[in-house]
Amino acid sequence: MREEIERFFRSYRDAHNSGDPIAIARHIAVPSLMLERTATVWSTEAEVLTSMEHLVALYRRSGFKSAAFVVDWLKKQGPDDAAADIVWTIERHDQPSWRFHTGYNLRRIGGTWRIVFCTAYQEPTARRPG
Repeated sequence: MREEIERFFRSYRDAHNSGDPIAIARHIAVPSLMLERTATVWSTEAEVLTSMEHLVALYRRSGFKSAAFVVDWLKKQGPDDAAADIVWTIERHDQPSWRFHTGYNLRRIGGTWRIVFCTAYQEPTARRPG
């Protein structure tokens, strides 16, 4: 399972690195939940895509160059569910990198891993200037 999930996150990273909100959105289940400063429920694919378009635009405005990740920990939760904590490094053009942890609950849906719940518990602080 670990190898499958690492492959999933490599694909997710590559989607971010290509700046493609459609490819990013394909990694997220519908419905799903995002917890950052507030909770966001995505009930439709259109809502997920709109959010990913906003995220790509935010990263672009912030000098996004590339994303890299390390799996900090992974917990199997049955045959089709897992929880993971990922350490992200966002390299930026002419600016300091962002480094932060994000938690994910994943579910295998139709044979494909998808994010069903994302807890962005460090990213908002990492993105603050200063």
